[in-house]
Amino acid sequence: MTARPFALPLAAALFLGACSGETVTQEAPPRLVQLGQVEALSAQSSHEFVGRVEARLTVDMAFQVGGQLAELPLNEGQRIARGDLVAQLDLEDFQRAEREARVQLQQARNDLERQQTLHDRGIASQAALDNAQTQYDLRAVALETARRNLGYATLEAPFDGLVSRRLVDNYTIVSPGQAIARIQDVGELRVSIPVSEDMVATFDQSNLRSLTATFSFLPGRSFDLEPRELVSEPDAASRTYRAIAALPADLPANILPGMTASVSAEFARDAEQRATVRVPVAAVAERPDGSRVVWVYDETTGTVSARPVETDGLSGAHVILTSGVEPGTPIVTAGVSSLYEGMAVRPLSQSEPLDLPR
Repeated sequence: MTARPFALPLAAALFLGACSGETVTQEAPPRLVQLGQVEALSAQSSHEFVGRVEARLTVDMAFQVGGQLAELPLNEGQRIARGDLVAQLDLEDFQRAEREARVQLQQARNDLERQQTLHDRGIASQAALDNAQTQYDLRAVALETARRNLGYATLEAPFDGLVSRRLVDNYTIVSPGQAIARIQDVGELRVSIPVSEDMVATFDQSNLRSLTATFSFLPGRSFDLEPRELVSEPDAASRTYRAIAALPADLPANILPGMTASVSAEFARDAEQRATVRVPVAAVAERPDGSRVVWVYDETTGTVSARPVETDGLSGAHVILTSGVEPGTPIVTAGVSSLYEGMAVRPLSQSEPLDLPR
């Protein structure tokens, strides 16, 4: 009985609140967003590559004739000069063949002279003379071949180079065309640089402003590279093309083929591209109609608004923009898919977790 006076006022209050028809709503707090600024692009674009040092020329030396190796005076890593002996076969068989061919040629010459004398006297027929001439010509060719084979039995260095590998041991019996030693022309060292297909398609060598290489074992030193060639056939595995550039001759270290170099390239942009800017990839949102926008933050109202932009490809982790925003404009750089026009947001501080949509 004593609880009734308190229950009636409570019930009345609930009844009146239900009949009023008014709903109490709470305004959503501003969403935490990560902000960044639109970056202006300089007149030059920088690109980094990992290159590999190569020799100007690499040759696997081989005999054009077969036989047993008699001399192989090379050591791996040895530097040799043009004309130095690389390898030599046992010359005995080749010298014997050359002497035999020379004797046979002399015999054919004597026979030809005899037939000529008999033909002049009217004793030998023209056919006999012609046959003697043919035998002489064949023996002359055989002697030339024997002398050439004798010369082929000796290998000499075709250029100043470095013996990178010795592929057989001395006294080995080798066949024609079998590689004996690998020699590299290191008179001009080059750097092979893998280049993606979009760079090959869009960059012109005339826009190249600088090309430099650095080595981890030479800290603080950089070396200017001189472009040499572009291999027009892509690598089968990586689908990248190879740009070849030459290192300077006065290198302060013993740089060898196979070493790794860090390569930096600076390209000048075309005149019509000098006003471009860039933003992080995550800052660009694509609409259903295919257009692209970035979300600009208004510091006065604390809201964001979509700004249509024109893109011009990627540069690393950034998108190149040609219109729509100016350098220094504050934009949202993460979670842009959850934003809407006029949405209240609050810049994220480094101590707060980012409130991304789930």
